Amino acid sequence: MGELELRHAEAHYAEMPRDGYSGRCEMLLPEDLRGMRVLDLGCRNGKGAYKLADRVGPDGFVLGVDPSAACVARAEATAAAARAEGAAWAERLAFARGCFEGLRAAGVEDASFDVVIVNSVLNLAWDLEGALRETARVLAPDGFLYHAGVFADEPLPTAAMQAFACAGNVFGAARSQAEFARIAVDRAGFSLCSFERERPVEPDGTDIAEELIGRSFTAAVACARR
Repeated sequence: MGELELRHAEAHYAEMPRDGYSGRCEMLLPEDLRGMRVLDLGCRNGKGAYKLADRVGPDGFVLGVDPSAACVARAEATAAAARAEGAAWAERLAFARGCFEGLRAAGVEDASFDVVIVNSVLNLAWDLEGALRETARVLAPDGFLYHAGVFADEPLPTAAMQAFACAGNVFGAARSQAEFARIAVDRAGFSLCSFERERPVEPDGTDIAEELIGRSFTAAVACARR
């Protein structure tokens, strides 16, 4: 990603809500992460990364990356406090600030992770193709993306999706499963993309918007193999 594109991406993420996103996905995880190098993309305040650090065990490692410097600072502070209290999981955990499309700026090297875990936030990417391309770049051979997201049967027009993404609304910014898979495989460098753990889901609370009335959404895990 060029410097100008990186600035545009950072400006996009700076407009989003600072205290979290409006996703309704649980943090679904692969069954066995022991010994793995895991990237938690869009880690927010670190809650999921702490859980992952416990799951990978003493031979694993977790890096949480988020576009928000404030979120990263809060995540680091909690991990530092846990380290001071002797929590073993906190020793195999680090955080860095970075946008989804520019992970090199966060110090993430090629083929350096076995798994990339994402909970909802790829819907909010400034450039989904760029974010998936970066995800593929940082995965080791046979590594995989595990994205618990919301998918729309009929996505909104692009301009409307972008507006919802800036507002942190993963429903309004949702793509179809077919489009997500097409971008992942045809343009981002993944060999295959499948979906599992599917269930219907509806916007509620602050997610509700007139443009979303009558539309159908599915919560599912997109598993894309490098």
